[in-house]
Amino acid sequence: MKNRLRILICREKGDAVTDVLLFAFILVFAIFPVASVILEKYIAMAKGQQIQDALDITNVAVYNAMSLQAASMASVDFNSAEAMDIYRELLAMNMKLDSDLAPLPGSIAESNVVIEELHLYTGGFPINCSKGKLLNRPTIHTCVSVPVRPSLYRAVLLQLMGKEYVELKVHVDTELPVNR
Repeated sequence: MKNRLRILICREKGDAVTDVLLFAFILVFAIFPVASVILEKYIAMAKGQQIQDALDITNVAVYNAMSLQAASMASVDFNSAEAMDIYRELLAMNMKLDSDLAPLPGSIAESNVVIEELHLYTGGFPINCSKGKLLNRPTIHTCVSVPVRPSLYRAVLLQLMGKEYVELKVHVDTELPVNR
């Protein structure tokens, strides 16, 4: 049985060349792409975590920027324009952005960052935020869209589709401490 199998596999002199070409084909078109997709997924998750951490820190900083008297009231007067200005300033510092939320050198963002939502939930618990998460305590809710440039194969696919960036939409709900 083994001899028949060996005869079927190794009949010609070109079999070694065919084996090498087949191995190279599998390596280039199967193993490398799978490894790069896994690596790129890890890189995207790391970028997303960095953005979430920056948003979480910014949420806490906005809370700390509120006056002590306003933060201790049961019903907080949350001036949206003033809070948005404070949030933009703190987000720019945390993510290395300029005042227009355009990236500076060393920023994780590749283009202008867009703040889609900024809400302060202080009462009526339990309540669902606009993204459906159940909130049980005072919370600052933010949704931000951050354009990031992928690497490896996704960059090539985006170029074929005529795009430069992937928009990461990051949703962060930061629970506020009851006592400062």
